Amino acid sequence: MAKKINAPPPFGQFLKELREKKGLSLDEVEEATGIPNAYLCQLETGARKKLPAPERLRIIADYYNVTVQELLERAGYYESKEIEETFEQKIEKAFLHVVNDPSFKYGTRVKKEYDLDAKRFIIEMYEKVTKKKLL
Repeated sequence: MAKKINAPPPFGQFLKELREKKGLSLDEVEEATGIPNAYLCQLETGARKKLPAPERLRIIADYYNVTVQELLERAGYYESKEIEETFEQKIEKAFLHVVNDPSFKYGTRVKKEYDLDAKRFIIEMYEKVTKKKLL
């Protein structure tokens, strides 16, 4: 009888994909977030059965530039059907996509906070140039 290989759970696999997409090691993520790399590895492989507390999810979400809502959903705290995204959340998610798209190299990246209208304008310019619809 062949041994069944356990694949990482969707949450762990998602975390690993986020880390690899940025080309980071577990040590680098630990250094930046303060979350031990052994703990992160256990999450990625599914060895840790208990999901992280929401506070840790917030740290991870900020570091990987994803919404906390997306991580909470992937971690199984709720289903996306349960909570409707607000317009502001949709803009935040689309804005994160725009500023992290390496193929979108127009303009200067400024490290400051933008109000909702400025973010929406940047998203609209991105959509116009790339012909991708985000909102």
